[in-house]
Amino acid sequence: MSSLGPKPRIEFHSPDSLITDNRYQRSISSKKGKHLIAKIASEFYWPFFGILIATDNGDGTYCLIDGQHRAEAARRHPDVHAVPVMVIDEMTLAEQARAFVTINQQRVRLNALQIHRASVRAGDPDAVAVDRIATENNVKIPNNIRSGRNLRPGHTVAVQSLYKIYKNHGPDILAVTLKTMMVAYSDTTGDLRSQVLQATALAISKRPDQADEIGLILSSTDAVSWQEHARTQAKLRGTDTILALSIILIEKLNTKTAA
Repeated sequence: MSSLGPKPRIEFHSPDSLITDNRYQRSISSKKGKHLIAKIASEFYWPFFGILIATDNGDGTYCLIDGQHRAEAARRHPDVHAVPVMVIDEMTLAEQARAFVTINQQRVRLNALQIHRASVRAGDPDAVAVDRIATENNVKIPNNIRSGRNLRPGHTVAVQSLYKIYKNHGPDILAVTLKTMMVAYSDTTGDLRSQVLQATALAISKRPDQADEIGLILSSTDAVSWQEHARTQAKLRGTDTILALSIILIEKLNTKTAA
């Protein structure tokens, strides 16, 4: 049986006593890192903080192995003076680096579907609203999907796109978008796709009274074909796929109206 290694101890230490070794630690100064630190600090809540992992330097400081962002957020919060730390003694630099890699490799990242489901259970207002709008329009957001073979008609894994539509265009446009997409693709699988959803929402936001017509246009072919056509047009027009597809839908709408 392999050794369990040195047994750690749980202590509280000042965030100022926690340092990082840049020889193996990643930088937290990126835009994403700064945003995460600011979010943790502004929304600081002890049950969400967790325990940091560090090794004792023997001089009153502790070298962080896991929890850089949280430690920095705690350092910035005026009411946080000590944080919980799992301290491990007798770690060489190589052992610290190995622990850093192993801890990060062994984490199972939550995907968007799992985050959405948990957010609904937690009562997050946006998650609850998005979930309700999807349900009311017969769209199912699965708890998790292992492969496309598990999808069924009316299923969508593009949950992040639903949030974007909700935040950028509002709940009414999201509802009409899902209703329109279900009219076009109620019996098919895999057509409630991210870029097509967002492009449809954009087109509907510009022509809210012609959602039914947009649905008929969409139903003339599958979502993958619309995406491929839009990607080609995006290169020609010097724009992105979503905007290109929304323009295509409106152009077809104009042609149909003129006829």
